[in-house]
Amino acid sequence: MVTFGTTGYTMNNIFVLYDRGGESVWYPTGPKHLEATSGAKRGARIEFLDNPTPMPLSEWREAHPTTTVLLPD
Repeated sequence: MVTFGTTGYTMNNIFVLYDRGGESVWYPTGPKHLEATSGAKRGARIEFLDNPTPMPLSEWREAHPTTTVLLPD
């Protein structure tokens, strides 16, 4: 699992992200993915979804039971 945070920097008006667990820096190096450009996960990619489909939270939880979902109080 990757938990992202923002570095506070931008490049080409796009936020540069980092992996809080592995301290790798991530940036969209292509139109459809993020790539770790430095750190332990350098070269790893996360592909964007082409057509994300909204779904009820109950369906998401059934399909992805180990997901942690943050909800307001």
